[in-house]
Amino acid sequence: MSDRRPQGMLTHSDRAYLLGESSPKTNAAERKKRQRIRRRIRNAILDFSVLVYLDWRDLELIFDELVTESGMIGDRALYDGLIDMIELAMRQSTLQGVDFGRMMEIATLRSVGVYHLVYRGWLVDVETARETTVKPEQSIPLEEVPEAIDRFEEIPLPAALALEEFGVTTLEGVYELAEMYANEAFITDQT
Repeated sequence: MSDRRPQGMLTHSDRAYLLGESSPKTNAAERKKRQRIRRRIRNAILDFSVLVYLDWRDLELIFDELVTESGMIGDRALYDGLIDMIELAMRQSTLQGVDFGRMMEIATLRSVGVYHLVYRGWLVDVETARETTVKPEQSIPLEEVPEAIDRFEEIPLPAALALEEFGVTTLEGVYELAEMYANEAFITDQT
């Protein structure tokens, strides 16, 4: 069920639609709804360039409960939302041919530089190391996943996270997803 927290970039109606709890009455209404959602998301992303002007104390208050005094994750929803935000940005920009690693490097350099300037009074030089490698020898084609599981092979963590992203948390779900993929019904065009 969609939560009833205050509106963010998505309205309550948008959340209910995306979670499958409601659906527009007509195909035309659904296209308009999806168009409005895309526009809101794009504009929300552009707003981050303006948020750098928000008072530092206000920014701190947004993340105030992210971590507890003992160093544990305090606000799990915010933490998960940040991970989802980065993952979506990485996936979609990479699909467009953008070097996401370079984007993260620039953001990291700027973030570390600003942090040290504001909180420490230092101008710092920062070195970043970025490397993401797909390991072919540890990769499993989706149609071979059920057999790999039957042989008690371990699924790599990124693969498990990808399955979880699609709501696949059971062995039966893995079999269904592999069958959908084999039948080429895995990715659908919803424009």
